[in-house]
Amino acid sequence: MMKRNNTIIPVILLMVMCAFARLIPHLPNFTPTEGLTIFGAAYLSKKHWAFIASAAVMYLSDFIINNTVARAYFPDVEGIVWISNYMFYNLIAIGLIVVVSSHLLKKMNVLNIGTSVLLSSIIFFIITNFGAWMYENSLYTHDLNGLMASFTAGIPFFRNSLLSNILFTTILFGSFEIFLSIAERYKKTAGI
Repeated sequence: MMKRNNTIIPVILLMVMCAFARLIPHLPNFTPTEGLTIFGAAYLSKKHWAFIASAAVMYLSDFIINNTVARAYFPDVEGIVWISNYMFYNLIAIGLIVVVSSHLLKKMNVLNIGTSVLLSSIIFFIITNFGAWMYENSLYTHDLNGLMASFTAGIPFFRNSLLSNILFTTILFGSFEIFLSIAERYKKTAGI
């Protein structure tokens, strides 16, 4: 059987292909970001690669988005938007998702994957809405009321995030298990 820790190239290729979904018009927060991170944490033997691959995919797609359709959100930046404050909070969330998912998915089953999806959605929601509140030019007052307003405003985005995590995680895990099954059958028929 193909070992899961020898799958870095197909895993990263599948992650990169799925990441292009961030560049297609979509509902707010209906992206594969957390699903990619969960998938990488499950299948990449070196967990830092799950963080690096997810962070690279997010950075590159954010770079494209920030310099095209979202350029109006950076009126203070002249020229190219290389990085923005919200990107740091996304990276913190990705790092925590890798840690949580790596521990949960040591034993791969539907319950652990589902728990990872739910916890990842919650982690991303808390960290990124906290970041929106902390942002220097935040729409929210820098007090408890402002923090609660930030979390309240994020609730519709949480629903989209959770639904996209369920969808993309299912697609990624399902596609990869099919790939592993086909590879195993090929090895048997080829006598490898």
